[in-house]
Amino acid sequence: MTESLPKFQSSRIVGFALATGAIVALPLCSLLLASNPGPSVPIILWFYASGCAALVLSLAFPSSFFVFLLSLFLFVGFIAKAIANFVYGVALIEPISTFTSQWDQALTFAASGLSGVCLANLLAALFPSFSNTSMASGPARLANCVLAAFASLLVISIAVYWANYSFHILRIGYPLGIDIDARIYAVAAFIITWGALVGGLTAVLWLIELRRWPYASLVATATFLGVLAALSMGSRIQLLLYVLAAVAVIVFRRQQVRDWIAIAMAMCLAAIVFAGSLAVVSFERTFDFGQTAPSSQFAPPTLEPLAPPKSVDDVASPEANSISPKVSSTPKEVTKPPASQTTSLSDKVEAVTSDRFALQGLFHQLRNLAIMRWVGLEGVMTAAANPEQLSVDLFLKVMSEDPAAGSHAIYQKMSGDRYGNVEYYTFLTLPGPIGIASLSGSPLIVMAFMFALTLLGHLIEWVAARLTQNVATAAVTGVSLAYLTVQMGFPWTLLIYAIELLLSVTFVGVVWWVTRGLTSASQVESARGALQ
Repeated sequence: MTESLPKFQSSRIVGFALATGAIVALPLCSLLLASNPGPSVPIILWFYASGCAALVLSLAFPSSFFVFLLSLFLFVGFIAKAIANFVYGVALIEPISTFTSQWDQALTFAASGLSGVCLANLLAALFPSFSNTSMASGPARLANCVLAAFASLLVISIAVYWANYSFHILRIGYPLGIDIDARIYAVAAFIITWGALVGGLTAVLWLIELRRWPYASLVATATFLGVLAALSMGSRIQLLLYVLAAVAVIVFRRQQVRDWIAIAMAMCLAAIVFAGSLAVVSFERTFDFGQTAPSSQFAPPTLEPLAPPKSVDDVASPEANSISPKVSSTPKEVTKPPASQTTSLSDKVEAVTSDRFALQGLFHQLRNLAIMRWVGLEGVMTAAANPEQLSVDLFLKVMSEDPAAGSHAIYQKMSGDRYGNVEYYTFLTLPGPIGIASLSGSPLIVMAFMFALTLLGHLIEWVAARLTQNVATAAVTGVSLAYLTVQMGFPWTLLIYAIELLLSVTFVGVVWWVTRGLTSASQVESARGALQ
């Protein structure tokens, strides 16, 4: 039986959300216009309306987790950030080159990209990914096979996460800490970032359907894998994204959910675990990155090593979520700084808490995680600040640029080269997809690029749902692709991740259908033998 969104309840929820949004959106629009820093009124209205419309359309015409989350993340990175900056005077964090007052051009680029997402919303609604999912059924042997696969995945994941924490296979901002073959690196990197969650939530949902496990087990699994990923990667938000995928499945299946108390308890546990992982990662990163400070053990907040950029402060950027061309066939081992090798976590916490500048930098980072660390507005501002450099040729160069360029890449130089002289660690500022398309200098190209990119992400989720017929697979696919799309720094690495993701869900789908066929055939043979 194929699935679809529960129409009656969905219409009520969407109606309530739209009414509430309208009540909030209209006054905010007035405030935005009243605090206008320079852009003309028609452009700022287009910018605001297109950002709100993308989110509204993804709710009114649901098509996939990817489309909704992409619209939401872009809304935060552009609309919410603009309101915070224009209305409340919250300073932008990332470099914006020589931008002064080129607001008309910057917001035109942003509005064009958001308009492309709006158009893609409408087209994606014609073939939603949800229609490809169904409730699993099968004999007890099938459930046993899924359980064995789930247990094996947990063991392998624990081992891989331990290796990652110990050897920095994929730790945000850190160089590779072990000599490893590129093929092994590719598999390990995918497992560390999203592969374990794809397999884990997919298996758990099948066990919910085959063995009547509680839906709270989705949140528990996401929390367990998420804390391992967060601690080993040095990520502050990876755990939240993992739990977001589990919650998306529960919301989609809300009519089948009966154990809401268990889900609430699992969410409370996830919140406690997140707080703990956030503290651990924040203290470790503040101490380790402070070792690059030139004047003291910890640099003042103005020196920025204690306030790493988006690509290393929030979660792994696309460069860190896939095999990158910068990894050679035999990656070279890099020695960790002496302080990071020998200092315990308790000593790191003591060192950070005893340094006033370090604490200021830490609190500044945490305060900005909700809105100002999201990628968006700064990318189009950087493009608008360099009109003489913008061209289709520049856009194509950035699209095909080798991630090995790192802090010496085209956009890094254009934005101000803030992290070009940082030693050992890799800090990058991210333009995001609209920012990259803006380098073409053409609003039409920006709109077409975002239209195509949104449809492509939706199509990948549609294929994942089609191959596995599992809504959890679709949810993880949508969450990961939406986040990595918004965090785009080098488009090439996002392409590689998409290929890895498609290969993994194809493997899961083939194994599922083969195992289901074999266990069903075995059950039929057993039944025939019993009759004879």
